[in-house]
Amino acid sequence: MRVVAGKYKGKNLASPKNDDVRPTTTRIKETLFNVLQGYVQDSVVLDLFAGSGALGIEAISRGAKRVDFVDRSKDSIALVNQNLKGIVGDYSVQSADFMSALRSAYVSATKYDLIFIDPPYASGLGEIALQTIFDLDLLKKDGVAVFEHGSEKKYELSDTRFKTRTKVMGTVTAEFITHRTVAMMAGSYDPFTRGHEAVLDEALRRFDEVVVACLINPDKNYTFNDAQRLAICEEVCKYKKGARAVFSTSDAVDVAKEVGAEVLVRGIRGDGDRAYEKAMADYNKEHGFDTLFVEVDGYRDVSSTAAREQLKNGDYRNIPAAAVALVNSPEFKNLK
Repeated sequence: MRVVAGKYKGKNLASPKNDDVRPTTTRIKETLFNVLQGYVQDSVVLDLFAGSGALGIEAISRGAKRVDFVDRSKDSIALVNQNLKGIVGDYSVQSADFMSALRSAYVSATKYDLIFIDPPYASGLGEIALQTIFDLDLLKKDGVAVFEHGSEKKYELSDTRFKTRTKVMGTVTAEFITHRTVAMMAGSYDPFTRGHEAVLDEALRRFDEVVVACLINPDKNYTFNDAQRLAICEEVCKYKKGARAVFSTSDAVDVAKEVGAEVLVRGIRGDGDRAYEKAMADYNKEHGFDTLFVEVDGYRDVSSTAAREQLKNGDYRNIPAAAVALVNSPEFKNLK
């Protein structure tokens, strides 16, 4: 084995003398780090089930800020320390089982940009380690966990807060697991218009999930009742992958916390909206949320007020196509 790239490129690394430890080959390591470009520089790294330490050492060579090596095997720890000779950097080597190491990281409030999980295949330890990492919130929001496992068994990611990109490399498969990105659109949506739909479509291009939060403004008198406003939002979201609608009587920032959103998305029709929207964005920022403004060409004149007036005359041009049949149905009129 050798270091593939960076400061210590070409450095030979000692391999285990028996089959108890299965080191990541140079070829697979090169493939992993090709995928991880952009994640390694200045990162805080955890090399769990470190084995020979090859993955963590590769990260140091490529500019990681700190690496924590963890393994419960005394032979592996000795091998890691041997391979670290001549390596200059900020690192620790812990002789501990993975669960103890993860709990210690939680107690010390340590979060990682990059976590390598390479346990004995078919042991089930990788799945347990990953779920513990998720539950203890040890992976930074923009970080990635890399889980290696045998290709004969498919990994099923059940935690909806995360997503995985799978790369099969012969008998070895790597899962690159990251946080799902969640944004929220908030409004009274009386009704949800084609302009709102255009903002939603743009948000879905940027985020894995967009929550359309149908809320209440006590200063408004609504044409459509709560159930009808939500029904239109749900009907539109039903046909868009990653979109869902919720109704709440809470403030937008409280709903954003409940649904796990990291950003609030707001549509802007023109300069007339900017002063009000800036005040809203400042309020959101004070409560921990950034605001993404989306200005979609072609919908500057589309508003809920205009849509309501058009509907009185049987004009549905500014209602999303997916919701027209719903708005015309007897069931919709009876919603309460």
